[in-house]
Amino acid sequence: MFWCSRTPGIDHRTFIIDGDQSYSFNEIFKLSEEVVSDIPKRSVIVIESHRDLDTVCTYIGALRNGVVPLLVDANLKDEAVARIANSYQAEFVFGSGNRDLAGYESSGSARGKSVYSRNDKPGINVYEELCLLLPTSGSTGEAKCVRTSYDNLSQATQSIIRYLEMDESRVSISSLPLHYTYGLSVLNCALESRSRFVLSDKSWLEREFWSTVEKHAVTDLSGVPFMFQTLRRMRLSENILKNLKCVNQAGGRLEPVLTEYFVNYFLAQDISYFTMYGATEASPRISYVPYHNSKEKVGTVGIPIDIGRLSTDAADGVSEGELIYEGPNVCLGYGYNREDLTLGDENNQLLRTGDIGFIDEDGYATIVGRKKRFVKVFGNSVNLDTIESMVRPVAGNSVALGADDKVLVLITEGDTQQIKNIILENVTFPSRGLKVNKVSEIYMNASGKPDYPRMNAEFL
Repeated sequence: MFWCSRTPGIDHRTFIIDGDQSYSFNEIFKLSEEVVSDIPKRSVIVIESHRDLDTVCTYIGALRNGVVPLLVDANLKDEAVARIANSYQAEFVFGSGNRDLAGYESSGSARGKSVYSRNDKPGINVYEELCLLLPTSGSTGEAKCVRTSYDNLSQATQSIIRYLEMDESRVSISSLPLHYTYGLSVLNCALESRSRFVLSDKSWLEREFWSTVEKHAVTDLSGVPFMFQTLRRMRLSENILKNLKCVNQAGGRLEPVLTEYFVNYFLAQDISYFTMYGATEASPRISYVPYHNSKEKVGTVGIPIDIGRLSTDAADGVSEGELIYEGPNVCLGYGYNREDLTLGDENNQLLRTGDIGFIDEDGYATIVGRKKRFVKVFGNSVNLDTIESMVRPVAGNSVALGADDKVLVLITEGDTQQIKNIILENVTFPSRGLKVNKVSEIYMNASGKPDYPRMNAEFL
């Protein structure tokens, strides 16, 4: 497994760069052992996740010692953290020093994190192959988690390493939260390829982030659509572009016009640009667009990774329908409580993605929407993702919400009547079913994706 030690020559190389301090793989492994030295194997620990050394060491220490980490957003309130911890009867919580967690008491500290121990010990042992728990809704504190096995995580990470052609010369950076499956995958890939990983808690909007990218000669950047919308309005320095080798976009659909822009921009600099598609349930990768076909296949999410197969549920397996992925990286299933952690593989390597799409003659998949993002408006089936695609070229950051007989589009800039006219020219439902409102902010979750549940609750 990639979190295990290898030869001394490799493991003495630099792994983590934290400010002006560098740590080798061996040093990180030693620190990680110290964190979990008193934690019994097969315990569950909830880790309050920051983009910092303490989180990295706690996570790696858990993997190396048979402890099951459950990563949560550090911004969750005490009640939400306690709800998740108690749902799984987690033996320990690694968090902030001022947490008030029902059912837990403070029992010391480790690597800068306060340790909270459960008052009553669970009598239920977890499945021996269970490796990792990640919440499906990282910013709301819901207990539902994806159950990932050791083999799931290892197989997916190794496949990603192969198509990104990563080796020890690469330098990645923590541009995404570590409790977010995509952000965690970037760390895992650095660990697998024995390359360097730079810690930063800054965003792409902050000058300090780009100063860090330039200072440490970062070669690999990973971002979600919102971040690329921001990057479109920025200018990267020659030094940054000189060092960059690979730019990856995942975490949702980027408008084809923006994808085409970045493909051309980075290829002109001899930088590989990858559009990628995945899910937490796939540990987390399903498909990618090879950089050498990025121009020809703009708008697609690519071909399946080399360990899997992608089809639709249509009769011919390629016409429009729900995308279905098969591979050894498909998770064991979901968990809601401690009893669920005793379960083995419920998915049998098959994942119904919930995405509607089709596959072309070259094997490239295109997503047209989510099953849950279709609503009926006066008898007409409306794809809210398609509505967003109509609006964003004109209004920029915007979202479409919907319910029966109602579509609501939220924009932060632009003329509401103009936007409404554009939509009505391209749909068949009556105008009374459409509203366009201007708001001060499009809510985003910690992963940089639109926070649809919050906006549905507030605006619909």
